[in-house]
Amino acid sequence: MLKYEHIAKEINDSISNNEFAVGDKLPSVEMLKAKYQVSKSTIIKALEILEKEGTIYQTRGSGIYVRNKKKSGYINLLKTKGFSDNLHEHQITSKVLTLQLIRPDNNVKEHLRLKDKNTHVYYVERIRYLDDHPLCIETSYFNTDLVNHLDNQIAASSIFEYLQSQLKINIGFSDIYFYIDFLSESEAPKLSLNPNDPCMRHELTFYTTTGIPFDYSNIVYHYKYANFFIPIES
Repeated sequence: MLKYEHIAKEINDSISNNEFAVGDKLPSVEMLKAKYQVSKSTIIKALEILEKEGTIYQTRGSGIYVRNKKKSGYINLLKTKGFSDNLHEHQITSKVLTLQLIRPDNNVKEHLRLKDKNTHVYYVERIRYLDDHPLCIETSYFNTDLVNHLDNQIAASSIFEYLQSQLKINIGFSDIYFYIDFLSESEAPKLSLNPNDPCMRHELTFYTTTGIPFDYSNIVYHYKYANFFIPIES
């Protein structure tokens, strides 16, 4: 965990432990800088994480304030570190349907910026469960230049946690496209639904902090159990 991530976690823990209530003003950037003995830029990065999570908001010339807590079970579309981090107050489990090394098609190559014709990628298909309810079908392609090992045990838990803690990949940002669609005949039984039931689809590309794409994913969400929110600053 990077220093600014650790600071963000400590501030978040203080809020979760009711040391600060909704609407309370937090210490200033300068005070936080002195408390943690870090640079101003490190504090600003930590605060940016908390803003994206919807934990705080900043008002120019006034200060940093605690924001209303998000509704439980809602997925923050601005967070890029997986469901386990996004829905940490719930049980997230996975059923691995497929894990294999494959040669990617042109679409995957384009999203992962792969130029070598002989390059292989890890292909993973999983059903993700939220408190034992089918949340989504997730198909992912991982750039083996960065993700050089995956197995079923890793895929059955949090892949992103493994990427960060074991492979030391610093996850930066993502491109997300989403649209409403209908389930196909092959998808429906995996979510315990019927063909042509509605669904939300996400197409995502995840990048390192230096802008290298390492994961191209497509997610099909269960219309009953998938809820989303976006914390927006005016």
